Amino acid sequence: MIAAFGAIGEWVTHIGHVDANFSIVELSILFLLILIETGGIVTGFIPGDALVMTAAGFAGRHHSPQEFLILVLLFALASAIGDSINYWLGAWVIKQVDKIPWVKRHLNEEMTEKITANLNPKRWQLFIILGRFVPFVRTIVPLSAHRLKLPFKTYFHMSALASTIWSISMVTIGYFFGHLTLPKGVLPVGIGLAVIVVVLTLRSAKFRQWIIDLITKPSQEKDED
Repeated sequence: MIAAFGAIGEWVTHIGHVDANFSIVELSILFLLILIETGGIVTGFIPGDALVMTAAGFAGRHHSPQEFLILVLLFALASAIGDSINYWLGAWVIKQVDKIPWVKRHLNEEMTEKITANLNPKRWQLFIILGRFVPFVRTIVPLSAHRLKLPFKTYFHMSALASTIWSISMVTIGYFFGHLTLPKGVLPVGIGLAVIVVVLTLRSAKFRQWIIDLITKPSQEKDED
């Protein structure tokens, strides 16, 4: 995992030193990385958000609106396809979770059961959008979709919207900072620090409970059920 993270970081640093616009090969690699990150329930070690913002920052440094649009479409498409793969992978994981220790170690079964049992059916879209932005929710979404028998067509429409919102948000943030006149190397460091802050926030028990409260039924509805 650490080696993979380091290799991705070195490659991103390399393309950051190139003043030319992204090549087809580089765009293809970015697409595949986000596809793998979103398409595998246990591939969250790929720093997807940071990767998207860093790539968008380089596009901002190039002052290229065309690259901005290309990256938005590229990452939205990769995310939507990855989420679709994740949906079908979720069916396999549900069957294997008790058979393969490696799978079980990477899933928070207790939290998955808690959210699935109490999910507010009116909050499916919010649930899937949060899954794009919040890693611990991301692994639960496809499992809950299968256990609660959400049709794939409905899931795909919701995940496509969530992927578009996520892509526009991340690319816009990165592109904005890329436009700023910053000393060389500051952008990757700044994004790295931002990622650390986000990780610490996500590990907060209060934050996790707040997220759970957003997507589950109110207490009175749980009691009635």
